[in-house]
Amino acid sequence: MQIFRSRISWAIYIVCAALFFFYILFPSDTVKEYLADQIRQAHPDLTVEIGRLKIGFPLALKLYDVRVYHLGQALAEMENLKISANILSLFLRTTHLSFRGSGYGGNFKGQVAISKNSANRDVTIGADLTGIQVEKLKALNAITAHQITGNLRGTLTFNTKAPHQGLSGDLILTDGQIKFSPPMLNQKTLSFNTIEAEVIFNNRSLTISRCQIEGNQLGAHVSGSIKISGRSARKILDLSGTVNPHAALLAKLGKNIPQLLAGRNTEKQGFPFKITGTMDSPEYSFKR
Repeated sequence: MQIFRSRISWAIYIVCAALFFFYILFPSDTVKEYLADQIRQAHPDLTVEIGRLKIGFPLALKLYDVRVYHLGQALAEMENLKISANILSLFLRTTHLSFRGSGYGGNFKGQVAISKNSANRDVTIGADLTGIQVEKLKALNAITAHQITGNLRGTLTFNTKAPHQGLSGDLILTDGQIKFSPPMLNQKTLSFNTIEAEVIFNNRSLTISRCQIEGNQLGAHVSGSIKISGRSARKILDLSGTVNPHAALLAKLGKNIPQLLAGRNTEKQGFPFKITGTMDSPEYSFKR
């Protein structure tokens, strides 16, 4: 019995020593380059930079100062990211990973599914967001010239498999403000309580399936698209909806209220509108 216990102790010691030295001597630089290269091969438009990388247990990687670029433009920046693998799924047709991390003043977590059957290794990513400070998102600059602030939460889904390719989101933005550039109806800012939106970004086009704005100044429903021109990088607008300006906003507008709205109870009835043109030079039209 004593010999058996001694052998068990030595086995545990050897395993612990091996894990210790594997952790200390883990080739983090090589793994960083491998991960970045694999992502670049699967999706040539994406570039990933990793500041530091450490191994975690039982089977995980801890990444720090992670930056993701799409066609040279910043897409996401994460302070830290932990990726854990479902060990059993490594031997199945679809590998499942889980992740969690922080960035932009908030936190996120989610799941990744990687199909081994397809030649391109189709990937599906689902993420939950909480407490994200939207003004820190550099990716917004590729979509809008307006400055938006507020706290963002919701879900994002990224899919590489046709016909559902692209990034979709079901998002809620609270306690924020929009600084218009250029001003809209001579108004430089608009405060809001909530903005709820369902969006899809695919093929350089942002499709807004539903967007509902609620605040002290107005309520509005918006849908449409913002397309980024491939040649000039212009943002082409095709938006429409209904807006209900409240008394506070009507007082601020004063003489700037469009003639079309004169004599109309806009706060109760609202009015339809359309925005076309480009982000730099939008064109507004209102209907009775």
